Amino acid sequence: MNNLVRFLKRFHFTLLFLLLQGIALTLLVNYNRYQAGQFMRFYNEVAGFTFNVRNNLTQYFNLRRSNLELAAENAQLRRQIEQSYQIFDQNFFVVNDTVFRLQYEYIHAQIIKNTTNRRNNYLIINKGFNQGVREGMAVISPTGVVGIVRAVSSNFSSIMSLLHSHSRISARIEQNNFSTGSVSWNGRSVGISQMLEVPPHIQVHIGDTVITSGFSLNFPEGILIGTVSRVHTRPTDNFHTLDIKLSTDFHILDHVYVVRNLARDELNTLIEQRLPE
Repeated sequence: MNNLVRFLKRFHFTLLFLLLQGIALTLLVNYNRYQAGQFMRFYNEVAGFTFNVRNNLTQYFNLRRSNLELAAENAQLRRQIEQSYQIFDQNFFVVNDTVFRLQYEYIHAQIIKNTTNRRNNYLIINKGFNQGVREGMAVISPTGVVGIVRAVSSNFSSIMSLLHSHSRISARIEQNNFSTGSVSWNGRSVGISQMLEVPPHIQVHIGDTVITSGFSLNFPEGILIGTVSRVHTRPTDNFHTLDIKLSTDFHILDHVYVVRNLARDELNTLIEQRLPE
């Protein structure tokens, strides 16, 4: 105790200066957009490098699970490829239809930091601006929705997890095609999100599949979010609130795909144009 007192007496001016400097920097970052952006880019670089070193030490133990996920994803992709063929006289022919064009590209990334025990959780991946990642892009895994890119540095990106109080994902129930709802997280359970204000005339059953609606500029249509695990009905207005068991297990996430919508800029331009009155 005496040593602590002597230390405080000796360095109290230095400690006071550091405290005031920290308060000043906090105010500068919180109330100035440019400085906040610069700080986030610097933080992403430093934190990304640190977490990347730690991640390399533990990555070996996740190889088996990663291989299983990749095998499942490859099987799904193979099934999709088969849809590009048709049988004629016991031979396969490629359907080359120029009406369709590529809209989405996928950037593979490794997760080097992932939180699940907070009200507002985030992830950091080892891909950034230099690899084509931009703010606002969707992030998915082989098992479903993960989140949205919120900050990008040269070689790392920070992602707002689906387990975040501000996360809103446009969704629909696959079985009845209801597509006016959004999935959000109330912060209570890592594996459960909520779909709010589902109209009473919509028939919902336990086990129904919830997927992305395609109404967002970020997520392609049909990406799995989860399944209905419980239906709550408010007595006052009969609206349903659905508990959604998430398909993505955030505790064991290892790698993800950043989704690049090639038509995003064109669609944004169209949306921003005002219709004549």
